[in-house]
Order: sequence, then structure tokens, then C-alpha cells
Amino acid sequence: MWATPGPGAFFTGSAPRESAAKDPDTTRTLEPPKQAEHTGAAAGAHESGMKDVTEALTARTAKGTEHPHDTVDDERFNTEGSTTAYAARTEPEPPPTGPEHEPTIVDLLAALPVDDHRPAPARQIEGQTVEDVMILPEPDRDRPTVALPKPTRFGSGREDRLRADRALQDRVRAERTAALLETSPFWRADEEPAADAAWPPPATREKLAQPRRRPRDPRGPLGGLIALLALGLVAAFFSWVSAEPFWLAVGHGREGTATVARCTGSGVTQRCLGTFTAAGGGYSVTDLALLGVEPEQKAAGSVAAARMVSPTSRQAYVGDTGLLVHLRWVLGFLLVLLCGLGIAGLTGARRLETAAARRGALLLSMAGPMLLLAGFLFATY
Repeated sequence: MWATPGPGAFFTGSAPRESAAKDPDTTRTLEPPKQAEHTGAAAGAHESGMKDVTEALTARTAKGTEHPHDTVDDERFNTEGSTTAYAARTEPEPPPTGPEHEPTIVDLLAALPVDDHRPAPARQIEGQTVEDVMILPEPDRDRPTVALPKPTRFGSGREDRLRADRALQDRVRAERTAALLETSPFWRADEEPAADAAWPPPATREKLAQPRRRPRDPRGPLGGLIALLALGLVAAFFSWVSAEPFWLAVGHGREGTATVARCTGSGVTQRCLGTFTAAGGGYSVTDLALLGVEPEQKAAGSVAAARMVSPTSRQAYVGDTGLLVHLRWVLGFLLVLLCGLGIAGLTGARRLETAAARRGALLLSMAGPMLLLAGFLFATY
């Protein structure tokens, strides 16, 4: 590259220009650059430019100074006197003058006006010193307060969720503890437990409806009919064997004498036959069952006092009315009642829907065996 030597040229080639201008088709040789040689005014301008560039590229070290509070710059809090920032000049240097000087970027920056924020000196008006007073804008007291967002850090989301869970658990635990303390009987007066015991209260006791029980599924009719017939026959048997002992226990019957004809067995299986003759010779019944015969009276022809309910009865009781007679009618009556309860349970009386229907079915089930017992008592009287 070729350069034309001039006042502001720094480097130039060393090949002769004349040869290049004379023969443009020849191959040109570019020699390494070398420092331009200046003389006179050009040398002075070159030296001034080198000095300005050196000062601009070299950081100045200036002692930090205190500035007014409304001015913030790089040197406000620098008290050590060391900085790498560009230090503004307090007094601009006069730009170099001369026909050969070309303005550089340093000259253009130095030509800009410098804002001086230092307080102006006091003015004097008619012999009085008047100081400048800085008027600051009044703060806006009605402006809304906006909370600044907290800085987030890595992993804070998990910690926030755990903190929220712990806070919820603490709140639930506190509410539960408060509820337990409020309902604890320790804090109640003596009248409150007595009032709680009377439940439901008298004012609403009659208004509460009884809980309705769900009716059960009805059973098949065949099983109920079979149970009714079987238990009816059992109740009739116990009514028949209990009717005469009941009348003899209450004192009803005819007294007389019984003559033993023969006896077989012993104990519970003992069976005796004989003849009963009423007192005064009113009537005589042969081949009837004798009950209550003692072991020493089992011989044929033995005679003992006996009682008989009616002339149509087929059994007589030897001896006095004792415990055996009372057990016969008491046990018989209890078995008849059990037959009635069995009929109510096996026929499905408890599976009816309403309570009135269930009570009616139970009474009918008990009334059947009792009617059989009453019929046998009437027949044997």
C-alpha cells in the first residue's frame, strides 16, 4: 500500500514513485513500513498527536473527592485514590492550533462542555450575601406501596411446599386441640352433664319418630304350614296330659279307693292297672291307670286311697296331692306356651312389615295352643 507523504502521514513506502508512475505494468514490490520523517511544523503536530493519544490510552490516577448528594459518578465512593475510569478534566486543555493539525477523537471529546454540579458561589445583592438554596421535590405521600418480589433460589419450590404442608398440619392440630378442649367434660358445670343425660329433650322427645326396621323377606308357606301342624299336635298332647293333674291340684275330683290289679316296671316306666270305687258306692270304674302307686303297694289286691276327676276319666291318683302332681301340670303348661312361641317363629310372624302386624301374629300364634289347653280342661272337668 502506498501513501502520499504529507503533514499528517505516519508511515510511507520506500519504493520510488517515479518508477511506478512511469511503468504501471511492471510488478511492484511493497517494502515494510517505516516511521515517517517530519520536519518543521509537521514534526510538532505529530508530537502533539502522539501525546494526546498516549494520555487517552493511559488511565489517570486521581484522588477521590466528595461531590454533592444529587450527583452520582464513579468517583463518589472512591476514597482510596485509585480508579481505572476516565477522569474528567477540571480545565480543558487548549486545542493545538496550526494549519497542519487535523482534529482527533480526543480533541472532539475535550471540546464538549463539562457539566459542573458543584454548588454555585454565594451571590451578593446590595451588600448582602444570598446563598443558593436547592429545592427538592416533595415526596408523594399517596403513592401505593408495592411489595418487591423476593429473590428466588434454586430448590426453593420444594422448600415452600414443605413449609406450606407443615403450616397446614399445625393449623389442623391446633383446631383439633381447641375442639377437644371445648367439648371436654372438665370445663362443664354440674348442670350441663345432667342436661345432656336427658336426651332427647322434653320439648322434642315426642316429635322424634321411631326408627323403622327394614322388613325381612317372607318365607315359603309350605314350611310354615308343616311347623304349624306339628307344633299344634304337640301342644294338644301336653294339654291332655296336664288337664287332670291341674284339676286334682286345685282340689277338684271325687275321693274313693283303688284296688291294684297288676303292676309292671319300676320308677318312671312303672305301669299299674286297677279298679276305682267312689266313696259311698256312687260308681266304680275298672281297668284304669293308677298313678302314684308306692313300691310296697304294687302287690295284686292292695287297696289304697285314691282320687279321680270324673267318672269318664281313665286314670286315678293314689295317695295325697303331692309335688308330683304339681310338676305334671306346671311342666305341661310351660311346654304348651313354648309350642305357641315356636309357631310364631317358624311361620314368619316376626317378618311382617309393621309392629302392629307382628304383635297380632304373635298373639294368634300363642292363642292356638292356649285354646287347645282350655278345651282339654273343659273336657276333663
